[in-house]
Amino acid sequence: MTPLPFLILTFAISLAGFACIALIPSARSPETATGLPFWIVMVWGPSLAAIILSLRSGQLADLLGRAVKISTIPLSVWALVIAPILLLLLLRPLAPEDPSPLGLGLIVLMVGLNLVLGPLGEELGWRGFLQEHLNRRIGWLEASVLIGAIWLIWHLPLWTIDSPHAKIALPLFAGHVMAYAVIIGGAYTLSGGSILPAILIHLTVNLASNLAIFAGFRDPNAWFSASLLPYLLLAACTVALVYARTGSTGFRWLPPLP
Repeated sequence: MTPLPFLILTFAISLAGFACIALIPSARSPETATGLPFWIVMVWGPSLAAIILSLRSGQLADLLGRAVKISTIPLSVWALVIAPILLLLLLRPLAPEDPSPLGLGLIVLMVGLNLVLGPLGEELGWRGFLQEHLNRRIGWLEASVLIGAIWLIWHLPLWTIDSPHAKIALPLFAGHVMAYAVIIGGAYTLSGGSILPAILIHLTVNLASNLAIFAGFRDPNAWFSASLLPYLLLAACTVALVYARTGSTGFRWLPPLP
């Protein structure tokens, strides 16, 4: 199967949710009762597309099983999972404003919302379906960069409305998305097809961005500016890690380095 049906179905589902968000002013934020259902539809486009296509091909059990597969995840990938939170702790002294108090209840709510409005709705599709398909045909790094570009395009409609994403400078967001795509793609490649690291890294990346507000980065651009270079360095480390463990350069046209 080619990726085209997956991409068509993903964008069709997500754009249907976005159309409702754009047409209903009270739905512009996922934090409202009106907006949350439409945001869920929009965010879940990739995973729903993967579920539908996997069901048709008889591969749904495999897809869902890989979302909870732990046995093939190496220790180095668990380090990538916690890296965004460690990065926030390291950058906290650079915050331009004083930190705000944060209760346990709010943290639990953040985790739940970020799981639903992010990794669970996306990673079965982006990594579990698309990365799995592309890794078999091109180098993992090529695949990750291509998925990063698609992932960025998928987000772009949010800059046409007054959404939380629109508060972030688009070039900064683009740099982050490409770094995330390499980090998550590398973690997926190292984990023997397990989608769980992709879900967890996506979660910790989003949590770090949310928690940064309470750490003193109240303007999201302050956090995205301060953390861009560290995330790019983490992406470079991921490339080196995959090469060290597999010998793969990540490019189909570039043989393993001596």
